[in-house]
Amino acid sequence: MLVQEINLIVLEWLSRMLLAILFFFQAYDRIFRIGLKEATNIIYYQNSEQKFPLPIVQIGVYVTAYLELISSVLLFLGLFRNEALYALGIDMLIAAFGFSYIKPMWDMKYFFPRFILLCIQLFLPSSTAVFTLDNYLR
Repeated sequence: MLVQEINLIVLEWLSRMLLAILFFFQAYDRIFRIGLKEATNIIYYQNSEQKFPLPIVQIGVYVTAYLELISSVLLFLGLFRNEALYALGIDMLIAAFGFSYIKPMWDMKYFFPRFILLCIQLFLPSSTAVFTLDNYLR
């Protein structure tokens, strides 16, 4: 194996693990520590001028939290890598829309690193995903 190939394999593993950790703890915090009802109330009552109906906010909070939790566990294990990445991409689109609706000039300091890691994962070829359960199950 060439050093360049090894570097790509290490890059894939490191970026996948980091992405999984970031999304897992984000979801864990929202689901188990703060609580989904409280997270919904914070988002719903944060903006008094423009509001989505409460059921839409609830659906968004619940869907994004569980997408993040399930996808991060799948990424960590290396199961359904591409599907988990697509789900996280959809999650990020929902979050970006919600943040932009609430405040058009929102701070991207937490969003952007996750977006870059997601782009790296999507850009890397599947052949670099060596340390996954998918490889062992095939």
